[in-house]
Amino acid sequence: MPDFIRDENLKLYRAALAQSTDEEQRRVLLVLLRLLVVEQAETASRPKQFAPDPDEDY
Repeated sequence: MPDFIRDENLKLYRAALAQSTDEEQRRVLLVLLRLLVVEQAETASRPKQFAPDPDEDY
């Protein structure tokens, strides 16, 4: 779920950046985009962790 939210935020920030003419708003959007891209790269480099299946007998 966090990946989905991050990806949707990336789309929204990129769209807002493309439309914005206000320099301060563009600066903030660029900072937010950079943070999300770094987070995305860190997440991609980590191995996936899966929650145990609650219906599985161990």
